[in-house]
Amino acid sequence: MPRIPLAQSARVSPESVHPPLRSRAATGTVEVTLVLRHGSPLPTVAQLCADPPRRPLTHDEFEAKYGTDPKHLKTVRAFAKKHALRVVSEQRARGSVVLQGTPVAMGKAFGVDLRRYTHGHTSYLTHTKPVTLPHALRGVAEWVLGLDTRPLVIHNAATLPVPRELAKQAGVRSYTAPQVANLYRYPRNQGEGQCVGIIELAGGYKPADLEAYLKSVGVKRTAPVVNVGPNKAGALNTASNAEVTMDVELVASVCPGARVVVYNAGSKDYSLRDYHRVLSEAISDRENLPSVLTTSWSFYEGSLIQQGEELAFERLFIEAALLGITVCAASGDLGSQVPVNGHSPTGAITLAATSYPAASALVLGCGGTTLEALGDVLHHERVWNRLGEAMSMGALGNTSTAAGASSGGVSTMNALPLYQRGMGVPDLVKSSWKNGVFDLSRGTGRGVPDVAANADLHTGYQIVFKGQQGVAAGTSAAAPMWAALIVRLNEALGERVGFLHPRLYALVTEGVPVVRRITQGGNGAYFASHDTLWNACTGLGTPDGEALLEGLRKLQRRKH
Repeated sequence: MPRIPLAQSARVSPESVHPPLRSRAATGTVEVTLVLRHGSPLPTVAQLCADPPRRPLTHDEFEAKYGTDPKHLKTVRAFAKKHALRVVSEQRARGSVVLQGTPVAMGKAFGVDLRRYTHGHTSYLTHTKPVTLPHALRGVAEWVLGLDTRPLVIHNAATLPVPRELAKQAGVRSYTAPQVANLYRYPRNQGEGQCVGIIELAGGYKPADLEAYLKSVGVKRTAPVVNVGPNKAGALNTASNAEVTMDVELVASVCPGARVVVYNAGSKDYSLRDYHRVLSEAISDRENLPSVLTTSWSFYEGSLIQQGEELAFERLFIEAALLGITVCAASGDLGSQVPVNGHSPTGAITLAATSYPAASALVLGCGGTTLEALGDVLHHERVWNRLGEAMSMGALGNTSTAAGASSGGVSTMNALPLYQRGMGVPDLVKSSWKNGVFDLSRGTGRGVPDVAANADLHTGYQIVFKGQQGVAAGTSAAAPMWAALIVRLNEALGERVGFLHPRLYALVTEGVPVVRRITQGGNGAYFASHDTLWNACTGLGTPDGEALLEGLRKLQRRKH
């Protein structure tokens, strides 16, 4: 009987992306996640945007309504047994099964030509034939993650942390995270009774660094910082360690009363499957019950990402919205200079490509600004853009060049959501080469980012890294700062804000001053102005926490 192909599951040939390349037969054990259909259809992204959840579901309610049909799990077990695959775990609520087997068994089970490719020091598994499934899995399985382990996920840090004294000598102004929270008028609470999750793909932080940092900013925590997954600040992982350290120190200092959970995939591959796995673990965590998640890891929307892969992630963010979990994500640090494989005659090109998950209509995309304060007063902000101003100085771990800009633009894979209509999101312009002819087409798409916060290294955040005082920044800082704000909002409101976008955009449209509009600067492809409420560099703007709390309270009273 003919097998069922998964739409768009053929991979781009590695030879066209990473020459020169070596390949050999795959060996060892392969582990994949089979994404299964939910017991009842999930609401679509468009439906959630039009009719946001009235109240968050509990995990038990979600599983009872949407959990995978036990018959489907039985079918998958039979499929695994037939193809000599081992069932590692089943998650009925998540709608996923983890399978293990040899490369040969996996290749036969899913009809792919698995090989191990090596490019420099990078080694990964992938295939060029499309994934196929037996008819027994029709209507049961929706996607397979793990047959391609290319390192497609990156963290959005434009530079490594720089020593604070060197930064000061170079004229770099820096702030503590609590100072920035005060400049943005965060509500005067500590996040008591809340839990915020920090998503990490690799690396780790040193508890001694966190302790020293909290002491340096005068913050005493009353809630624990918990690690779920490995916390390995290894010597070879400097960039990832810096990412984890900054995320944890910013959130821990701004929300000292909130439980902080660091979910770390401990990935060796930086693969999409590892990213999906750690997000799934955090969203479905019944023990810690995070109400807010922040991630500074992303993958660029472009020729290497399949639509089905994004849809597998979209399912997670639909689940998060139904559970009342707000997800914040960095928009990226390369402005309009994102390298993608454009299939042009010269190969790779750079453009203003959007990053996912910030490009999801259910995720709060966080861009970056340059912030200038006079004492305790926010004086001026503009779009962060230092792409033309490379500044080299010794980094805490390596030599670093400080450059970057707030990424943003129009998603090629996600539709323009209802809440962004009429907000000035520009048309999506697609370009391609066909038979030697350059072709342009227009359409619409989700605008990125939604909001922004300080992200410029020249006005960066003070941290402690590897036992030294440093300065760090990027939209990787903007996302945890927004997550910390939402944790405080949740405590003050007495309920989860959850899927915030429809209310946030509605308040801005009504003229409620819940954000500070950014009207100056650009990221190379898009520019801020007085003419629109939203721009593709900093979104709606940076937060006025007290005003946002009052606006949400008014909407809360209307609801009740």
